[in-house]
This record gives sequence, C-alpha cells and structure tokens, in this order.
Amino acid sequence: MDNSAEAVEFDPFAGGSIQQIVPTTEAQREVWLGDRLSAEASLAYNESLQLRLRGPLDTRALSSALDGLVARHESLRATFAPDGTQMLIGEPTALALTEHDLRHLAPDAQQQALENAGKDAVLAPFALEEGPLFRAALYRLGGADHVLLMTAHHAVCDGWSWGVISEELGQLYAEQIGEGPGLDAPARYADYAAWETAESSGPTMQGNVDYWLSQFTGSTLPVLDLPLDHPRAAVRTFRSLRIDRVLDRELVDALRKLGGASGTSLFATLFGGFAALLHRLTEQEDLVIGIAAAGQMASDMPGLVGHCVNLLPMRVALDAQLPFESLVRRSGTALLDAFEHQSLTYGTLLKKLPVPRDPSRLPLVSVLFNVDRDAVPGRGTFPDLDVQTST
Repeated sequence: MDNSAEAVEFDPFAGGSIQQIVPTTEAQREVWLGDRLSAEASLAYNESLQLRLRGPLDTRALSSALDGLVARHESLRATFAPDGTQMLIGEPTALALTEHDLRHLAPDAQQQALENAGKDAVLAPFALEEGPLFRAALYRLGGADHVLLMTAHHAVCDGWSWGVISEELGQLYAEQIGEGPGLDAPARYADYAAWETAESSGPTMQGNVDYWLSQFTGSTLPVLDLPLDHPRAAVRTFRSLRIDRVLDRELVDALRKLGGASGTSLFATLFGGFAALLHRLTEQEDLVIGIAAAGQMASDMPGLVGHCVNLLPMRVALDAQLPFESLVRRSGTALLDAFEHQSLTYGTLLKKLPVPRDPSRLPLVSVLFNVDRDAVPGRGTFPDLDVQTST
C-alpha cells in the first residue's frame, strides 16, 4: 500500500460525533509517543483524584455535575488520531458514572476496598484512539459518606487541571441543587493550542531559546548520580513506588518565614532545600532538576483543563560552603527567570542540545521537583458537604 492510500485510511468521523479537530501540541505528542513505548509506559500516564464527600449527597446532582464538567471542557471528551497529530473533540455526552455500594463492609474492609479501587483505576489502561480518557466511580460507604474516584490520561489532564476540576465540580453540583450561580464560559483547549502555535513563532521565542541555551553551555552536561542500592535497569521500566509524608503546619509555617526573610516563595525555599539534599546525597556541584510550568498561567487561561504542562530543566550550581539563605535567594531568582522563558518546550530544547541519549533515563532531567496546587475545594464549595481530597 502506498503512502497516499495510508493517508486516507483514518476517518476521524467514523467512530462517533466529532465537534472539532484540533492539532495536538508538542507536549501532547511527547506524551503520545511515551504512551506507545509499552503497556507499562502507558499506565504511567494515568492520574487520579479522590474526593471524600461527607454529608447528604445528592447522587443525581453529582452525576449531572460530572456531565456538565465534561461538556465544559473539550479535553475531557477528546480522543487522538492514530498518529498522535490530532485531538478529536467529541460532542458532549453523559459520563458513565459507575456506583459501588460498600455499606455491607466493615470500616477496615471498606478502606481496603477503596485502596484496591484506587490501584485498579490507575492500572486500567486508556485507549487514546477510542476513549473515553476521563472516567469516574462513586463508592457509598454510608448513608452520608461517599468517595468519588476520578481518573484521566495525562494527555488530556495535568496537575493544574485537577485543581480546576475539583473546584468546578463543586460549583456545578451547587448549581444542580439550586444553591449556586452558573459558571462563566470555559477556556477552550483549541484556543490554547492556537496560542502555543503563535508563541512558537512569535517575537519573544528567540529570546527564550537564547536563555535556555545559555543555561547549558559547556562541553558536558550534568547527569544525576544518586547512590543506588541496586543496579540501574538498562532500559527504563516505568515501575515506581509512592511514599506520602505529610509536613506538619509548624514546619510549613517555618519554611514560609524562612523564604519570606530571603524575599522568596515557599516553592523556591523547598526547591533550594531539595537541591541541597541532592548535593548532600551525590556530592555533585552541578545538577539539573526538572520543574513543571503550568501553561494555563502563561496563556492567561487559568480555568483550562488539558495537558498544558511544560518541563523546565533547572541547572543548579551548588557549593557546600554557600549559606542556605543564599541558595534560597539564588533559587528564587533562577525560578523567576525560568518561568519568564517557559514558552520554549522541553522537546524543542532537547533538539538544540547535545544531550546523549540513555535508554535508562529521561534525557537531561533525571529528577523532578513539584509542589502541587491545592486541589481541595473546601467547605462550602459542595453545599452541606465536608470535602477531603487525596491523590
């Protein structure tokens, strides 16, 4: 079969009603390629959010609110073309909310069932070409105690998006029960894709390129060399382990005070602390730490749901004799500069740098640092319900 025959084989309208076809962004295409590496790699892009809802929940109103959420946000009803170059936005349809009654189980058994459900949700693969790429399940623990589990593929939903989802879902629920006003028109992912395309050829892009290339001068680029207890696999496996440790409020307040004294944010203070920790572990004085930049803020679309995140590789010079306050101030300045030049995508930068490819690790960036945006809706967003959020 020749190339022309292959080009017309895919019919985007064959699988259902399509509202719009949008070119994918470079970041989405990177995720699409990663998804194709293996089944294990694909599962690494599954993300979830749980809302514990205590109080008199109206399940029909919640289901309608979820439908409204999908109708508002193009990404939540999107699929992808077989080659990853197009995002197909479907017409709004009802979300299939599956409901599970766990009231017959003892509290310990309920907790175990929820943990199993959370694991199963992120281990259930998404088909990028078929969808849906956003799903939800509701677990009833008691007459006034429920858990809503939502899962999405990273190609259509990033960390910032989960904050938008949790906030708007409460507002849509309030609207459904007659206790809240309607929401303003949402930002559209099609507009974001157009903005990114314009940015890539805009007047400021060369300045962004020059900035990032200036960060990675020299004959060699640093590679993180952590002390390992097992040999690194020859090829990245995508297996992982998650450990959660909650920082107490007193520690967080002290860190805020420390950052404030240095004229920097909590993020910069924590980033500096993380860099110092890596320096202590590796004894390396030249490190690259990746951070996530929300494209929603750069594009002035803070209410947008979609894959808008860009990885920024922060090159950090460390010195054991440098006072920590100086490291924090330096980190704050470097972070501000990086965010000012965040429009250059990670993939584009890699193409311009002599980065040796190592199948055992991500190019250039071996470790990431992030502070998640608070996704807790809080009391009052869901009327008459107490809400607790976990990921």
